[in-house]
Amino acid sequence: MSKFFKKHWEVLSYLIFGVLTTLLNIVLYALFNKLFGYTAANSWGNVLDNILCILFAYATNRAFVFRSRTQGREMAKEFGAFVTCRLGTLVLDAVIMMVGGNLLAAQGTALMEGLMQGVLGAVAGWINPATAVSTINTYAGGADRSAAIAIIGGADGPTAIFVSGYSAQTLWGLCVKVFSNVIVVVLNYVFSKLIIFKKKK
Repeated sequence: MSKFFKKHWEVLSYLIFGVLTTLLNIVLYALFNKLFGYTAANSWGNVLDNILCILFAYATNRAFVFRSRTQGREMAKEFGAFVTCRLGTLVLDAVIMMVGGNLLAAQGTALMEGLMQGVLGAVAGWINPATAVSTINTYAGGADRSAAIAIIGGADGPTAIFVSGYSAQTLWGLCVKVFSNVIVVVLNYVFSKLIIFKKKK
């Protein structure tokens, strides 16, 4: 087992820190979405998010993944190459978020609403309707709020569940963010391996 980890340490450690960078990226996205709003989180907030993640990624990749020992001018050149490649994937991430997160927000929100409707409807069908309504309203913030879940149905339980546009929109934004991060992580590894931390023979 130890031989396996030693042999594949580079890939495994990159995946570990790649996941941590992705989680940081998503957490910051969710934080900016909460603090500054959905549109801001998909535009300038996304850029700031990526800048912070680039710094975190360089420090961890240099120290733990590729174990670079460059100093002085070589280190500056290495950092410059890293930032250049990451800026390229940042632009790609920004394009994906602007197109998928903002331009396709209406279609994505409708898709999420349909999925959530089906999932919550199935849950309500398996458990006590009153319990389902209570639980859903708790997470939605109360049935009397505009962002709450509206229950449509008879006295015997809900027959349809509609989740607010805000909740569905946020979920869609997170899905686009995860998709974008997967693409970015793969490209960043290729750039790091072949260009930035390429071992000199």
